[in-house]
Amino acid sequence: MSNYPSRTDIVTAMRNPHVSFRSNEIIGGSVIQNGSRIIQYSGGYTTVFPFHKKTGNKVAVRLWIADIGDAKKRSLEISNYLENLNNAYFAGFKYIDDAVLVNGTLHPIVLMDWVDGQTLKEYINSNITNTSKILDLAEKFKEMTAYFHKENIAHGDLQHGNILIKGDGSLVAIDYDSMFIEPLNGMTDTIKGLPGYQHPTRHSNQFVNSRLDYFSELVIYLSLLIYADTPKLWDDYYETEDLLFSKDDFVNPSNSKLIITHLKSTNPTISELTEKMVEELKATDIAQLRPLEDLLVNRREVTKDNIFDKWDKQPNPATKKKVSLPNKNDITNKF
Repeated sequence: MSNYPSRTDIVTAMRNPHVSFRSNEIIGGSVIQNGSRIIQYSGGYTTVFPFHKKTGNKVAVRLWIADIGDAKKRSLEISNYLENLNNAYFAGFKYIDDAVLVNGTLHPIVLMDWVDGQTLKEYINSNITNTSKILDLAEKFKEMTAYFHKENIAHGDLQHGNILIKGDGSLVAIDYDSMFIEPLNGMTDTIKGLPGYQHPTRHSNQFVNSRLDYFSELVIYLSLLIYADTPKLWDDYYETEDLLFSKDDFVNPSNSKLIITHLKSTNPTISELTEKMVEELKATDIAQLRPLEDLLVNRREVTKDNIFDKWDKQPNPATKKKVSLPNKNDITNKF
């Protein structure tokens, strides 16, 4: 499809459901309004409407306003994959062709389960003085990324607006337009993500792959540890498009006040992860990046080269020390 409707045209169509709604999944339902204003959430390529189905269930209806490169194939593959995966880290996601009539042309939608929760920034803002909750969030984020790696999945656009924290503290990733799953191998990497979360070489990456999230994972996890350690920093970043670090920090780390400061952190996990961030920024291709669990291996561990030379002098590798989050019960001593 070469012609995409404007947001204004889509809103007009959503105001006239008897004319515009053509799929059984949305016929009889209605968009949610605040007074006379239709509520919508706009992204770079899509617009999303909170929606009540005729059954009363709340869902999200999503339409494209710009080309992301074969949206139908991407969405169908992701829809089928996530349905089979059936994992709580992902919201229900169904591609429906020819669903809404806009200006005389039928357009597809994605119908998603509605997730009640706070975005990553909203959650941090609500809990910035609670070190324990910020550290719990970091741990849960690390567990989520480890699951993605196990399943050979990359979200592709991990950032504050695409991670929701539910009332029970569990995490849900939303917005799958830049996702990698094995059936999409060879598809173009169209949506590059927010610069404050992405490695500088992401802009030149051609195809989606399982390493798309690696740098974003480090940025988010390290930022959470830093906010747990120094909550007063939060006031400077809540209203920005960055979580903490910016594109300028990544392009020129040797002149970054944030990076230089946290290389000298008295918290060993923060100083070492900041050092590893600097190392990752030397990569010339995202194929060279490492996943978060590899970066969390303490560099004081015996290297492979030494293991066999000094095997009898080394402890059992199964007991090798890992860098881990401070114990919540000992927070005051660790921070």
